[in-house]
Amino acid sequence: MKTSHALVTLAGIGVARLVQAERQGRRELVLWATEIHQMFCKDTATVPELREAWTGEGVPAGEYAQFVHANRSLAFLSAKFRVGLLTPRTLRVQARAVMELPVFRAYWERFGSFREAEAGDRTDRRFNEILDTEYRLATDKAA
Repeated sequence: MKTSHALVTLAGIGVARLVQAERQGRRELVLWATEIHQMFCKDTATVPELREAWTGEGVPAGEYAQFVHANRSLAFLSAKFRVGLLTPRTLRVQARAVMELPVFRAYWERFGSFREAEAGDRTDRRFNEILDTEYRLATDKAA
C-alpha cells in the first residue's frame, strides 16, 4: 500500500472516531440533562414552595402536580427517542399508550403548542408530530 493511501485511510478512521465520540458525547449530555430535569420535576411536584412558585394562574395544585408528572414522562420518552432507544414506530406505540390517559391528553392540550414552539431541531419536531398525532387520535376516540 502506498504511503498516501495509508495516510488517507488513517485520516478517515480518525474522522469517523471523532464523529462517533461527538455523537456519544451528545447522547450523554441529553441523558444528563434529562436526569436533572427529572429531579427538578420531582421537586416541583412535591415541594409546596416550588409548586406554588411554578404553578400557573388558575391551575389547582393537584392538577399542576399531574401536569408535572405528564411532563416528566414525556421528557423521558423524548430523551429515549433522541438517543435512539425508541424508533418512530416504537415511540408511536408509547405515545398511543400515554395518550389513552386523560391527564396526558389534558397536558398536551394545554402545553403541546409550547413544546412545538420550543422544539430545537427536527428530532424534537418529529417527536412532537408523533405525540400530536396520537393525541388527536385519542381525543377523537374519547369523544
